[in-house]
Parts: sequence; C-alpha cells; structure tokens
Amino acid sequence: MSYQVTARKWRPQTFDEVSGQDHVTTPLRNAIRSDRIPHAILLTGPRGVGKTTLARILARCLNCEKGPTDTPCGTCSFCEEISAGRSTDVQEIDAASRTSVDDVRELIESIRYAPSPGKYRIFVVDEVHMLSTAAFNALLKTLEEPPPHSLFVFATTNPEKIPFTVISRCQRYDLRRIPTAEVTARLQMIAEAEGIAISEHSLRAVAREGDGSMRDSQTLLDQVIAYGGTEVSDETVAEVLDLIDRRVLMAVGRACVEGNAAAALEACVRALAGGTDPKRLSAELVKLLRDLVVRRVAPNADGLVEGSDEEIAELRELAQQGNEARLRRMFRALVKEQEDLAWAPEPDAVLEMAVVRLATMPAGDDVAALLARLDSLERRLAGGGGGDDDGGGGSSGRGSSGHSAGAARRSGGSPDVETKRADSGSRDDPEAPPEVVFDRLRGFAQERNRGLFASLEGGRLLEHTSDRLRVGLPNAFHARRLGDRIREFEAVCSQFFGHELRVEIVAESEHGNGAQSDTAHREAARQRRKDALNHPAVNVALRELEAEIVEIRPLGTPSGNAPEGRG
Repeated sequence: MSYQVTARKWRPQTFDEVSGQDHVTTPLRNAIRSDRIPHAILLTGPRGVGKTTLARILARCLNCEKGPTDTPCGTCSFCEEISAGRSTDVQEIDAASRTSVDDVRELIESIRYAPSPGKYRIFVVDEVHMLSTAAFNALLKTLEEPPPHSLFVFATTNPEKIPFTVISRCQRYDLRRIPTAEVTARLQMIAEAEGIAISEHSLRAVAREGDGSMRDSQTLLDQVIAYGGTEVSDETVAEVLDLIDRRVLMAVGRACVEGNAAAALEACVRALAGGTDPKRLSAELVKLLRDLVVRRVAPNADGLVEGSDEEIAELRELAQQGNEARLRRMFRALVKEQEDLAWAPEPDAVLEMAVVRLATMPAGDDVAALLARLDSLERRLAGGGGGDDDGGGGSSGRGSSGHSAGAARRSGGSPDVETKRADSGSRDDPEAPPEVVFDRLRGFAQERNRGLFASLEGGRLLEHTSDRLRVGLPNAFHARRLGDRIREFEAVCSQFFGHELRVEIVAESEHGNGAQSDTAHREAARQRRKDALNHPAVNVALRELEAEIVEIRPLGTPSGNAPEGRG
C-alpha cells in the first residue's frame, strides 16, 4: 500500500474524533438525531481546521447502512466508498477550478436524479467563494428548493466573498482555530500509534507552529519525522522548524525585567548570531511579555498561558519580579518597535536597541506624586513661568517657531509627559509657515499611513493654494517613490486640509536648486529646534519634572505619533 501523509491517514472518521469543534459537531449531531437535517450547510473557518472532514463525516452519517446516524459504522460499503471518494451519491466539487455558470448547470442537472444506492445526494463544494457572481445567481433557485434527500455542503475560508443571498439560504457554522493543547493531544496519539518517540515539549512546539491548524501541524510532524526518524529529539525539532531556543528567549526576557541591559543585549546578539530572524525573535518576545503581564495580573488563573508546568512556573516566578505597569509599557514599546523592523535597513540593530530600551525602561513613579508635581508645574506656568534663570514668562508654552518640546520624561522613571499647546483649532493654520504646515501634514500622514509618512522624508511644501498642493522632494528617486502613491497622498491631504486637492510632486534636484533649498530647509528646522529648546516654559517643565527632552514635534501633531520614550 502506498504511503499516505499523516493528515490523510489520520483524518477523523467520526464526530468524536474531531478536535476543538464541539460547537459545530453538537448541533450537526442533534440535527441528525431529530431528523431536522438542513438542505444547505455553510462551513467556514481558517485552513486545516476540519471543514472538508466534517462534510465527509456528515455524508457518512446520512448514507451509512445504519443511517441516518450520528455514529457511522465506518465498515459498510457506503462508508468505505465515501471515505475512498468513490461514492456516486457524494460529489466533491472544487469551486476554484470550476467557477462558471456552465459548471453550476452541470451540478443542477445532476441533483435532479434520486440517490442510488444511498439515501442522500450530497454535493460538497470546496472553496465555494471562488464561484463567479453569475454562477451563484444560477444556483440560487435550486439552493432554496432542492429535490428531496439532497444536501449542499459549502466550505470556504473567505465567507465575506459569498453573496448574502446565498448565505441566507444556508445554515452557517464557523469553525475555529484549534487550541494548542488539543492539537498536542492529537499529535501525541498519532506519534504513539506510529511508534515515534518524541517529547511532549516538541509536540507542543509543533502545535504552536501549526497556528491552530490541525493539517499544518500534522504536516510539520511528518517533516520532523522525516528528518529525525523514529526517535525525534528536541534539538531536531528546533532545527527543522527554526525555533528560537527558549533558554535564550527567557534570558533576554529575564535581563529586561531585571534591568540588566548588558545581559539582555548579549542574549539578543547571541540569538541573532545563530541565524534567528529579528522579526521572529521580536514576535516571540512580544508573546513572552504578554505572558508575563498575564501571569503578573492573574498568577493562578488556568488556561490563560500555554506551556508545560515547568514553563508556566518559570513565567510566574519572573512575572513576580516585575512591576505590572512597567511590564505593560515594555509590551507596548516593543509592539511599536516591531513597526520599525518592517522598514529598517538594519533590523538586527533596531531589535538590539529595542531590547536595550526595554531593559533600561524605568518602573514609573507613584501616580499621586506625579499628579502633585504636575499641579505644581501648572501653577508655576500660570504664574508667568516661574523661571529665575530661564527668562521667565511663557505661560502659553509656545515658542516662536510654532513647535513644542514634547514627551518630557523624568529620568527617575515617571510615565511620559507631553508639554504642548492646549489647541482646539484646525491643523491647517493659514498663518503658519510652510515648513510648519508640512511638518503637521507629515505627522497626520504618519497617523494614517506609516509607509506614506516615510515617503515624505526630506520633503518640503513649495506651494499651497485652495485647490493645489506642490511638494518638493530632494531627488528624483524620492519623487518617484511618492508619485507611485499619489492617490493615497491626495486622500490624506484632502482629510488634512478639509477639502479635495490636486497634488504635484517635484524633484528639486532636477530644477537646479535642490541643494540650496534642502540646506535652507535643514537650517530652518535647526532654528525651530533651537527656539523650542530655549523656550522658558519648556525649561520650567524640564526642571520641575527632572525630565529630559525626548522628541520635538510641531504643535497640532497627534501625540500618539511619537514612539513612547524614544530619544
């Protein structure tokens, strides 16, 4: 007999063998027992969770020699033919390759015939969302009133692409990703039956990599068995699946929680030197920080964190060493750093600096003490800035450049505090200089579209009229890059200015004055920064909060744009 992959050999044959889908198998069983079988069923869900498997089990239940029954025998000729795909009463159709009206007409013609020798004619349409609109429309009448003892079972990973007129004629069941614990249990049963020696730790790792898909997990199990044979070690699984050594991951996490930046950096560099992808390591660190927060908040709750008893105990012990607020801030900061990994030319360096930042992140002051200090700061600013050697004045908190020194952070560990103008006006200030308007536009673009924000780097506003915007970029490369996204940019500009605009992109280097204009632009930016840093109100805030300048941002730019605590 030819070799069969695990996913086919161990495909469930009864409802009892289906893992993690009780919310679907229970109503289907009850429908069979009570003789309330619908004429059309829609099974949706991600890949490899059992949609086609449930359709075949349902077909066996209805056409079994003992049927209709919710426990098919699996040994009669009907069950064996359905399992082997030879039954004339069960027709499986791949909608991805048969999408036209003619294909649906063949199906409609076929459904007119009575079942023989079985009790039901069953049509399983896989990836049904691939049918054309005309094909769906041709199917509607038959789907609403099919002949007796006929059943449609539709399966799809994209139910949103199916017309509502079709969905309304079906009983819909949404299958879920299968929990890691249930996938692990199934893999362990398969390994024991196949005589494969593999640890529970490795099986759990395989199940995690399967990401809730039983088929994917079983395919990965085949892969590690092919590499390791009948005795599969943890090292073999880690090598085949390119897993991150949990000891290294925990070393990074522990050093960050304990505030040991040197140890955190060394562990990170060691992982990256071993060939680990920085994005993958970052994702695993995010999961680790999530688990630490959960264990800090609910140390004894079951089911919230997956892992062996030893791993969970280690997480609980490490979580108790960390401050809850600091752990949450570490998690939030690392999530923001992940955005930079997608664009960074040196992702290894970005991740290394992110790890250092996590390790050096302060714990945070008592909220009451911080509020008292802010109240004192407000009183001093309202009284004229309270600045003896700072030049006094400045209760508005606004510098001549139209910029504010934002995100002042106390070096001792208070949460980030931003000093900015209490401004309820429009972002588009007609009196603002062009460079300020462009800075605000970039900040707005960063909030709406991070990739578009990056394309505006080095640009400046050349002209702004009621219906036209002219933007200059340093060279032709940058101009082409933004020009490719001109529709996105025009949409963002329309939202920012409150009316539709036509945008023109200019490469300043092609007009002979690029170097001079770019130099002038940088000089203006330096002057605005200098004005903001020298503003008396800002200096009062720095002294009162024992803070440091983290970022300078144009007034009116949303505070959420700046990565927390970045210097």
